[in-house]
Amino acid sequence: MITPENAYVCVCTFRRPGPLAELLSSLRAQQTSAQHGAKVPQLIVVDNSPAGEAAGQVSRQYPEARYVHEPRPGIAAARNAAVEAVPEEAEAVLFLDDDERAAPNWLNALLVCAEESGADTVSGPVISHFGEDPPAWLQESGFIRRIDFPTGPWDHRPATNNVLVRAAWFREAGFRFDEAFSFIGGEDSDLFGRMQAAGARSWWCAEAVVTEDVPTERLSPAWMRQRAVRAGHVRATKLMRRADRRRLSPGLRLRIAAEGLGRLGYGAARVSIRRLQGAPVRYVDSIYHREGLGMLQAAAGRSLEEYAR
Repeated sequence: MITPENAYVCVCTFRRPGPLAELLSSLRAQQTSAQHGAKVPQLIVVDNSPAGEAAGQVSRQYPEARYVHEPRPGIAAARNAAVEAVPEEAEAVLFLDDDERAAPNWLNALLVCAEESGADTVSGPVISHFGEDPPAWLQESGFIRRIDFPTGPWDHRPATNNVLVRAAWFREAGFRFDEAFSFIGGEDSDLFGRMQAAGARSWWCAEAVVTEDVPTERLSPAWMRQRAVRAGHVRATKLMRRADRRRLSPGLRLRIAAEGLGRLGYGAARVSIRRLQGAPVRYVDSIYHREGLGMLQAAAGRSLEEYAR
């Protein structure tokens, strides 16, 4: 049985003291069910900064937490350090980002859904705040979307920004984040894709809500274009890993380039149709040709390291 005592919340952080403070406060405010008392959630914080800069903050604000310093750079390395720090007796591992805030009933909602569903993963909604008055172009782009579903079986791929995973997938089955994605991201979609291919059942919990504030530097067309290009690099890396290769062979290079050209053409067609109709080009229209461009860059041997430092 999953309880607050054997469910461990894992947070990876890198030089975000302000948002991290809000997240830790939201975790201290969790409302557990009556039979579980008022104990704060079990928490593991992995600090991916070179000098372990979050140690003092975590010690002051959440002294019950287990603090882990992982100096090796990269988000996948940090997530694996969190998994390694989870005790053997754990029944569930929960992931949040360090710039999020959990609703007061977040933990209890995920635990109840996990127990009632028997699912291997349980995900919840992430509500993004783009300021009080987002620019018109941003609202028209389709980038602002509330991704939500009714509570129940879910056939989409989870993400580490709000998910519960049964610990057996890490402990007995030996799943880990692939560190080939450490500097480009996409390590969570890769992990959960492999888990689902191995039979993991996913569930959605509409009541387990977290919120996030989107930084102003991300509210630009250039950032969104770069994000879509990055998705193409992630896709190319997944194809390389499925082929069990760390380097591009001629055949794999050709396969990635062919898929990139296909996405580029499909995206260009969608954008052209929108313009011929006199309609604004949305993010969901342009993302395909940007992904295709990213795949062509990867096929040509170019790298993109969004999380490099």
